[in-house]
Amino acid sequence: MAGRAEHHPAAPPGAEPGTTARPAERSVLQATVDRLRAEVEGLQTAMRTRAVIEQAKGMLAEREGGTPDQAFDRLVQLSQDTNRKLVDIAAEVVGVAAPLRDRAGEPDRPDPATPAAATQPEERPGPAPGSDAAPPPGEGLPARGLAARYHLAAAAMASAGSTEDLARLLHDTALAPLGVTAAVLALLEPDGALRLVGSHGVSAHRLSQWQRIPPVTALPLTEAAQSGTAVWVATRKDFAARYPDVPGEDLVPGRTVCALPLRTGGRVIGAMKLGWAEEYRPDPEAERYLAALAALCAAELERIGAGAAGPGRAAPVAEPWFRAVLDALLDPVLILGAVRDPGGGVTDLRVEHANAATVDLAGRTADDMVGRRVTELYPGMVASGTFGRLLDVAATGAPYEGGAERFEEVVDGAVRASEMTLHATPFLDGVLVSWRAHDERDRRETQLAQAQRLARLGTWSWEPGSTRLTCSPEVPRLLGLPDDGSGGIGLAQALAAVVPGDRDGVRAAAAGLLAGAADTTLEFRVGQEAETRSLRVLATAVRGLDRSAAVAVRGVVQDVTGRRRAEQALAGTRTRLAEQRRRADTEHRAVLALQRALMDAPAGPPTPGLHTAARYLPAGRGSKVGGDWWDVLALPDGTVLVVVGDVSGHGLPAAAGMANLRHALRGLAYTGAPPEELLARLNRMLCHERGNYTATAVCGRLDPATLTLDWARAGHLPPVVTRGGGEARLLEMPDGMLLGAVPGARYRPARLRLEPGDTLLLYTDGLVERRGGDLGEGVHRLVEALRDYRADDIEGCLDHVLRRLGAPNPLDDTCLVGLRLT
Repeated sequence: MAGRAEHHPAAPPGAEPGTTARPAERSVLQATVDRLRAEVEGLQTAMRTRAVIEQAKGMLAEREGGTPDQAFDRLVQLSQDTNRKLVDIAAEVVGVAAPLRDRAGEPDRPDPATPAAATQPEERPGPAPGSDAAPPPGEGLPARGLAARYHLAAAAMASAGSTEDLARLLHDTALAPLGVTAAVLALLEPDGALRLVGSHGVSAHRLSQWQRIPPVTALPLTEAAQSGTAVWVATRKDFAARYPDVPGEDLVPGRTVCALPLRTGGRVIGAMKLGWAEEYRPDPEAERYLAALAALCAAELERIGAGAAGPGRAAPVAEPWFRAVLDALLDPVLILGAVRDPGGGVTDLRVEHANAATVDLAGRTADDMVGRRVTELYPGMVASGTFGRLLDVAATGAPYEGGAERFEEVVDGAVRASEMTLHATPFLDGVLVSWRAHDERDRRETQLAQAQRLARLGTWSWEPGSTRLTCSPEVPRLLGLPDDGSGGIGLAQALAAVVPGDRDGVRAAAAGLLAGAADTTLEFRVGQEAETRSLRVLATAVRGLDRSAAVAVRGVVQDVTGRRRAEQALAGTRTRLAEQRRRADTEHRAVLALQRALMDAPAGPPTPGLHTAARYLPAGRGSKVGGDWWDVLALPDGTVLVVVGDVSGHGLPAAAGMANLRHALRGLAYTGAPPEELLARLNRMLCHERGNYTATAVCGRLDPATLTLDWARAGHLPPVVTRGGGEARLLEMPDGMLLGAVPGARYRPARLRLEPGDTLLLYTDGLVERRGGDLGEGVHRLVEALRDYRADDIEGCLDHVLRRLGAPNPLDDTCLVGLRLT
């Protein structure tokens, strides 16, 4: 029939070549073509029907031990007895070996290329052929009935010439008995989207709205394609809760819907979705039946070549033209297929193809990588988290566009690293990955751009006669102009950005370069007068061969606003520091003069048998004078007042406080009050005045006649007494709080018996205390210095102590008073 159709004339017999048939003749020709096409389709159906009958004959002959003719007679007899078609009886017999057995929870995936006759029968008893009646729609068919239905569907779907025919035959022969009212078929596109290729029971208006479903759209179809597992939604209420972003019904109408992945050759190539008008609860046999149909449908789609001319082709990687396109790219490209666990989750990625430009850090090319898993090839990507992002692309369909990242891999025991930019996009049931390594030139250009940005510096060049400056992107920003991405700015535009008062200087510098100057440096302002910035330009002229005319002017421009403002601020700071130093020097001189005046105050008539000496040393560093003071005063009753004190703070306030205490104590001493009472009165005075300072002091009254010393202390270090023979010791400290802290403070008295030849030493903490050192250690050094001095000269003793203790103190002033009894 095919030969007759090929030689059927396009014009009636006897017509001249090139003439066109009349309408009546065209109708006759059309009818003949339709008849011949119907005959061809009938023969194809008969051949598939005959294949099922032949399989049934063989199975019956083997089972019952007869000949094939006897088996055929048996089939005919069963057909007559049950008043059913012979092919239906044969399909039920063959259905005993239908691929619907449960293997580890997964239905068998039949290979459409394997003849049905090669399928081995399942070893289980069952009712005689013809005993299974089709159940009402919506109810589960017995397993044997589903198996028979599967073979009938396979025979029918093998005749499909288009995807629409395939969807119609799938519904009529395999799905309708289960109550399915609508079905659609969709294939994965390289970007992970689903493209509709066939449907049944869905309105054209709805199909036009869902021709292409993006991978990020949450629907049963996309879930099934991405997870590789079946998705069931029992009711519309469940659908609304699970997919709240889809108003009403989506693509496939029905109360219960189901989406199944279309898988072939270990890959998911798409998904099909079914809808039931009423609520449907499948049993395990029906679920296995639908899974087997999905596999059969996937194989038929590949046979038909669905989407061969478009992006929806199931496996474009196998096509030479697609490989040629990838090989023409300069950047490496990997196509990674998803490796899924039994639940459909993506656990790994396998290299399915690598283009000609692919060379990784280990030097591996496409031949070394295809077929291997990413976790095996690049364990460093797993540790860095990049592998996890690739899995997310395969699972969610959302592309990943990374910036410059550092990749490291251990190759032959050595660490190799490179900075790369990696992009990944969903591609069928996997990911398409490309990357670009940043070579040394890219790194240098990036570093140069970063250096210019951080240093606020740009480069430029200008050719005499041109109206534009060629410059780096930083130059427009420095001038306050927009960067249009052209790599240059207009000469007039650049000059207009300069403050008007500085434009003549810019023109003069340019004229000097053109006139013969080799280099020039110029500083000018840009911006508004209220807020200007200072720019510094260094330019050089490039001369021609005759070394006369300039053929180009090149240079750099840098923002020196911060430097100029810092210089101005530094100049102001220097002025303020000079003024502060002048005031400090004046204050220092005033304080020293005040101290000298105070210390030179009359001390009364000399006391027989008593030699005194005192030293005051300002701090070794700085110009501020502290509040250390001393006093030795002969009183009318024959006793001698000896005092050493230290007022908190420095400068004039401390000097004024020191003068206040010294004069007050002198006046109080004439009342004849003992030392503890003198300190108590000074404390009450300070607390009453509420001055902004406190003070420490040691106050003693020495009676030369009785050789006794009555003394008290207010938070001060104890005196040291030396005796002939090198003995020196600290006096035990009586209780006493510093002056000006607590109004009701009490001070304990102490008495010391002296002998002729004894030396009494009073001092302030500046003598024994050093920053970072221990105060107790300093006092111990003082005692040791006194033990080492054996002379009777009190002046020499003080000088010896100051030398041994390293006076003056760098950070504090020092006061030292000595009394020697003869």
